[in-house]
Amino acid sequence: MLVSEILHTLPASLEWMVLFNLSPIGHLVNEDTIKAMYHLPMEIDLTAYSHVVLANSGRFLASADQSRLVEAISGKGWSRERIPHSLFDRFAKQLALFPVDEADCIGLGELDSYAPVLLHIKIQEGIGQAQAIFEREPSREHYELLQAVGVNFLGGESKEGYYLAQFQNRLPVHIHAGILSHFSRTAHCNLFFLQHGTIDPPLENGLLKAAEGRITWARNFSIQALTKLAQEACQRSLAMICQSPPPNPRFPYGDLVPLGFLLNALNTASNLSETLDASVAKSTLDARQALSQFLLNQRQDHLWAFHSNRLVTATDSALVLQGFNHPDAVEDLERFADGKGGYYPQLWSTDEQPGKMVLDQSCRHWCQSDYATTCMVKALRQEAKLEAKTSTDYLAVGMANRSGLYFANPYLVDWVLARAIRHDQSAALLHQQLLSEVLASLNEDYSFGKYDIALSTALGILIMAALGFRGRTMRAAQIRLLEFIDSEGRWPVTIPFYSSLRLNPDIPTKDLLELSLINAFAPKTLIQQQRQVRSIENQYHGISLYWDVHRCISTSLAVLALSESCSPTQQDLPDRQQDVHPRYRCENHCEYIAKFAIPPYLTTEALVNV
Repeated sequence: MLVSEILHTLPASLEWMVLFNLSPIGHLVNEDTIKAMYHLPMEIDLTAYSHVVLANSGRFLASADQSRLVEAISGKGWSRERIPHSLFDRFAKQLALFPVDEADCIGLGELDSYAPVLLHIKIQEGIGQAQAIFEREPSREHYELLQAVGVNFLGGESKEGYYLAQFQNRLPVHIHAGILSHFSRTAHCNLFFLQHGTIDPPLENGLLKAAEGRITWARNFSIQALTKLAQEACQRSLAMICQSPPPNPRFPYGDLVPLGFLLNALNTASNLSETLDASVAKSTLDARQALSQFLLNQRQDHLWAFHSNRLVTATDSALVLQGFNHPDAVEDLERFADGKGGYYPQLWSTDEQPGKMVLDQSCRHWCQSDYATTCMVKALRQEAKLEAKTSTDYLAVGMANRSGLYFANPYLVDWVLARAIRHDQSAALLHQQLLSEVLASLNEDYSFGKYDIALSTALGILIMAALGFRGRTMRAAQIRLLEFIDSEGRWPVTIPFYSSLRLNPDIPTKDLLELSLINAFAPKTLIQQQRQVRSIENQYHGISLYWDVHRCISTSLAVLALSESCSPTQQDLPDRQQDVHPRYRCENHCEYIAKFAIPPYLTTEALVNV
């Protein structure tokens, strides 16, 4: 039955009506879900019908092979001949603006104090492209919450006598949000459009509940994914992949540090057991205990390396210790202290000695205090209630050029800094400066970063949480983070870490230039090519990237971010007027590393004592 025929069969007296083409909906969900969506009797066989019609006077089904409507509850039917003045006649002016019979969804109506409204949606591959005729441009107040139900406002334009608004509806998300609420708020969709895109307090409250439901579901789903990863990690190596500068091959390296993130997330999950199924809660607890013991078995002299049986470092130990409450191990990190409040990432010597890296010119810049490592140790000492060894002034001095010798993402540096100052009463100014810079970098869609956006967004949420910024902005970022979860409950593969080596200056300049361009024009692959040989401070450096291919780190940080509580009714959305620091605008890891991460460690002052 054509859409226009259905509209001719509906009486003009209806207050509102919305119809749906059952065919594209049937490609997304099963028949029982469709019946639940539209509150239809479960005994109805939908195969004989082309459309479902919801109206203020009831629910109706349109016959697929004849011009007839059937009332879903009573089974009574009628045809076009019984309707002297139809809904089509009443809204003819608005309907003339669209190809009506091409619509997979049409909404018409008029509420008291509002002008008539029309909604036209075409569905392709699960995406509903919607256009709505509003009286005027909507205020967009609370529109950051629309993502909770899979809806995005794409803008619009003023026409002669009306405003044409455009929306995109990701129907799998929209339907899933409905399933989680048992389709208790389906009327809210109609009210949103009948009110010309105005989100009033009841609709705002409904969107907040939808957001909370989806966040809880995604977090719990990912906890199950982390449980499986923890179980697997105890059985086999889940190493990261090191991508050295081409033409060197990639190889597995880094099987311990990701597990520190994983254990941290499972610790948090254990505090959320009341939201988990009993069997899931038990398996999560068992996996947490097994992973904890596994990591304890991998210690060398009370601390950890990046990879099993390799050199113990302060950086790697601090990252693993985020999953433990071991004051003695934290105290052992003092062996890496520089005596001035900072911490070396590892120890070194000019010859082979136990527990020390052999120094040569390629890694000379590693042999100095590392800002990110220092932040981590300060945070661990606070959490372990140990005496502070790093002053606020020390962190403030390095604030402007903050980076890490091995951190490939600026938000990872900011997170460890936020953790270091979160309980420091003397760091109020530093606290505000960091929060302002991070919030200024917030993207229009409430994500963070230009690359590894899922990882950056999770870290952005954790930074806000550490700094006590827990209002609507955090909830909007959590809603945005949900878009990156996959069907297994994991988040995307990312590059959290890097290392760099200075290349031999005796290599001819021509060869160095060729190396620096080797990836510039290479086609993108699953592991995207980047220029990994860079000229930095008049030195050529080869950059190695470490891929979290098992997604331990990205999924763990996502679970931590979705576990953070907030007050979403507290309006704290930033005004976006502050300039964004260029460290957050880099297009890829190597650009950030070359421009911001490595340079602070290559100055004359930094290297003078090495």
